Amino acid sequence: MTAIHPTETVLCRVLQAHGETCGCEGACGKAHSGGRCGKPNQLGKPRLTAAPYPPRATDAENIAAPLEQLRPWCGPCWRQAVGQVQQAATESRRQELEDAQLDLFDLTGGAAA
Repeated sequence: MTAIHPTETVLCRVLQAHGETCGCEGACGKAHSGGRCGKPNQLGKPRLTAAPYPPRATDAENIAAPLEQLRPWCGPCWRQAVGQVQQAATESRRQELEDAQLDLFDLTGGAAA
């Protein structure tokens, strides 16, 4: 990873590399016209954020993403995309927990008996 000049932000690097519009390609659940959200980075309005594409399930994973994996995101797309990823991770953990507990209540003389 290349060093960032002290006066240059991560967001500046991401915008230079990927353009000054939201780079969401549907991870938020919307079918963006043209395949990409394209909401511009506008002064005086909520700015774009640099975050990984696709988003990760935890803040720690999102924060640890390397610069090469970052894309510009508008607030609405980022919140929706992270929410969907977190919901899928929660469902996956719930299913794993249920599957792990099945043997605890096996009354047929299976492996838990």
